[in-house]
Amino acid sequence: MQSNFLLVYVLFLCMFINPSLAMAVEASQESSTNLRIVELLPNLCCPLAVNPGIPADFIAMSPNGNLDPYDWIYWGPKEVLKSYFENPASLKVPLIRVKLSANVNQTGPDTFCGMESIKKMDKKRKGLAFFENKWGDYPVLAMRKRIDGKLIYFAWVGLNDPEAGWTLLFNLVFPDEKDHPNNDDRKLWANFLKETSPLKDEDYFKACGQDLQEGYTLVNVSGAKLKLLAEKRQLDGALQVVVIPASTNIEFKYCDMMECLMGAKWKHGQPLVKVFGEITVNNQNIKSTTNYVTSIFYKTVPDFSLKKGDDKNALIFQKKMPQNEKELNSTCQNS
Repeated sequence: MQSNFLLVYVLFLCMFINPSLAMAVEASQESSTNLRIVELLPNLCCPLAVNPGIPADFIAMSPNGNLDPYDWIYWGPKEVLKSYFENPASLKVPLIRVKLSANVNQTGPDTFCGMESIKKMDKKRKGLAFFENKWGDYPVLAMRKRIDGKLIYFAWVGLNDPEAGWTLLFNLVFPDEKDHPNNDDRKLWANFLKETSPLKDEDYFKACGQDLQEGYTLVNVSGAKLKLLAEKRQLDGALQVVVIPASTNIEFKYCDMMECLMGAKWKHGQPLVKVFGEITVNNQNIKSTTNYVTSIFYKTVPDFSLKKGDDKNALIFQKKMPQNEKELNSTCQNS
């Protein structure tokens, strides 16, 4: 008898539960992203959507425990890194470290500031060599140079940021001993430069901070997490986007939205909504704002699932679409 009562009670709740509550619960969902590059380089202002050509046991660590892209982040075996931070002289195998470059910017699809002057350097100088490559759309300029009698290996990778021109600076770290760099040191560096490859399909979008699902996208950019849902109403073709920040210190300022088609090979031609806006994170009197465009595979519905005022944590934006458009007149090229 008691079990029957509980069943009826649960059914009653399912019938009358506030749909905005269910949507708010969904907002806490974590992206299923388990991409290695996201673990190795979290919180980048401009993500690097690649599969790094490094050994499987390499992880990311820093001496102070904080993976800050403005400071050196080290890649290597966990125990090796721990020992190296305690005593650099203990290093017996090569490592790679990376940070945002403070003095080299990307100036074009394949160019960096000062690139021409670097290339004009006397190549006859002992130990000086250059290597250019591309990891998909990411340009790579690697350089080997002898400084104070020691060979230094470093490389810049452009992040394709048209505004700031951000680049990453990579550096090979090897034992400070007479017989180094040896073949193992050089092999690690060469494999990293030549075997790193761009991510494909949905992994590319995930690495760029967008986990696209049917009807919603989970966003994770510069430490800000949000869930954006999109619907298209059958009656008049109007669009509605619901933005649910994961925490109270995240703000979203809406600018515009547009309906278009997926231009990438993954789910090519599928209708989606692009949402243009500003994402702001407030952390201990430090405010950071990112101009961001989110792609969402919308759902077509008889009526919108959520109305303004249903959920105080949800930001709701609507846009009426022209009725005389028989087909979409634009195609999305990227996320």
